[in-house]
Amino acid sequence: MRRRRRGFTLLEILVVIVIIAGISTLIIPQFGDLFQTNLKGAVRRLTGTVKFCFHESVIKQQIIRLQIDPVTGEYWPTILAVGENNIGQFVDLPGSLAGRGRLPDGIRFVDVVTPHDVLKNEEEIAFISFFPTGFAERAVIHMEGGRENFFTLVVEPLTGEVEILDGYVDIVDTQPTQGPFSQDAF
Repeated sequence: MRRRRRGFTLLEILVVIVIIAGISTLIIPQFGDLFQTNLKGAVRRLTGTVKFCFHESVIKQQIIRLQIDPVTGEYWPTILAVGENNIGQFVDLPGSLAGRGRLPDGIRFVDVVTPHDVLKNEEEIAFISFFPTGFAERAVIHMEGGRENFFTLVVEPLTGEVEILDGYVDIVDTQPTQGPFSQDAF
């Protein structure tokens, strides 16, 4: 009677190692895109909130601010209170579909640049104002998603649209170069 040996042959082990190595070369590079995907998703959500604030200010005919906390990564819409309580103060927008948003882990606000302020990850709350006349403050929001992976969001004042630029673009670089609003026109 012949005894069966237990275990694997060297050839079987090598085949398994080659298969695992082949699968790893396909899967591991995808993990690098995970941060990119999270950052793009966060940019899209923030862009949607900006557009919501722009349209909501026109519909409600009231000033709305998008508050941005660079320390916690939270952002939320507020509205100028006109009732007897809190008059002249900005309060959370009641019944807001946008609600409070929060950046995913590993993604942060680098800075928020508006005509009235430049916040570079300080403990102050930044804000972008949207007016009932269909006008918004020009703002530049820089976001980072790890490993020097930046996006720049530029809020256009006349349309409330958000231009998304790959990389960290300084506000000087976002000025129009031609047309009635260019530097040459003044």
